[in-house]
Amino acid sequence: MTDRPIKLNKRQKEVLKALLDKFEKSKTYRGENAVNQSFKVKPSDFFRDYDSDFANLDEQEDFERELFGLEDAGLIQLSKKNGVIKSIDMVPAAQDSFYSLLGRTELKQLEDSQISMYKSHIGKNEVLDLFCKTQIKRLEERKKAEYEMPVASEIINILEYISSNTEEILERELSIELFGDSKRFKRDYRSKVLTVLRKYGDFGDLIENVPDDREQGHAILAEYNVFPNPTYVNFKGKGTLCLKDGKKIELSPSLAIAIDASTLGRIENVIVNASRIVTVENLTSFNRVQDEDAFFIYLAGYHNTAKQNFIRKIAESNLDKEWFHFGDIDPDGFYILEHLKKKTGIAFKQLCMSVDELKEYKEYCKPLESNDIKKAKSLIDKGLYVDTMRYVLENNVKLEQEVISWKQEAFRMTNGCNPSYWIIHHSHHD
Repeated sequence: MTDRPIKLNKRQKEVLKALLDKFEKSKTYRGENAVNQSFKVKPSDFFRDYDSDFANLDEQEDFERELFGLEDAGLIQLSKKNGVIKSIDMVPAAQDSFYSLLGRTELKQLEDSQISMYKSHIGKNEVLDLFCKTQIKRLEERKKAEYEMPVASEIINILEYISSNTEEILERELSIELFGDSKRFKRDYRSKVLTVLRKYGDFGDLIENVPDDREQGHAILAEYNVFPNPTYVNFKGKGTLCLKDGKKIELSPSLAIAIDASTLGRIENVIVNASRIVTVENLTSFNRVQDEDAFFIYLAGYHNTAKQNFIRKIAESNLDKEWFHFGDIDPDGFYILEHLKKKTGIAFKQLCMSVDELKEYKEYCKPLESNDIKKAKSLIDKGLYVDTMRYVLENNVKLEQEVISWKQEAFRMTNGCNPSYWIIHHSHHD
């Protein structure tokens, strides 16, 4: 190669890049090839109409002039026939110049650097270990890592931060903390971080039946105390809220209390002065239900670790209480119930979640969607809520719990029934 400085235009760089890519993918680059290889590309890869009868002659001449410039610099060798360039060959001795002219790091050096980076993060937590070890394996097998180096490094930093996070933090606050920019986490990294967590984390029970990707993302990040907005636990009923600082707050069935998730850790225990504790899936129903002898907790659909810990704390201080769950009569509603049982270890009874309610309020039922059918069959295969799911499938129906809480409360008020009427008469085992 000539010592004369050369300034490359965009197309000349594309030619050198294509040749270097071929070289780095070869056995020759790895020192595994016993036979000398040549590396070449076609002119039409960069100028589609180069050898066409319809080529613009001025453009053709410009292209050839660019290639001659590379050849004069000792970077390539042109193979011609009848004055037409047929192939562009790499000059093996000029490989180092390719890297310097393109400002590119040699592949083996880049791989070693990436492997070293991934190894430095092993041993911090299980998700990171699986992610990093997988990337190392890919690189050692001469495959690309899942993410380019700068992006992978940021993903790892985010995962390390949230894995050690013990207090509620909002997504925009997380973004400010890590990037000094309230929107960058959501814009550049949120979906990538969630992809890694879904692939390498153990969230099967949590996300298997969450209806859509958006809700799945919220549920996964909530496990790390990361929320899009502040989250609250709502509850009402007779009892006493005992705080760790010794303060006590008297609770009433007619006065719903909402406590943000970050404050739950300040609660020592909750003394419930009612026979029953009822978790409620949806807010409308939570506001509607009344029962002097029940303590209600609003879950907001799929519940996170903070709410699970709060429920367990209540259970530990109230061992003599009956536990019920009131939710939608659809497959998602039953998956929420099952998830609640598994995560808290409490033997919840179903409340107003049976075939009886589907029959009683059939005029308010909705038809199933394709996801509902799949989930209902999955529950049956697992031997869970079989009778209700079979009825749901055979009759193509599902029912929102808001219908039940509205109608039951209206019936109670009209007929002067005790507030406990609907709970006593509508609890089920399945």
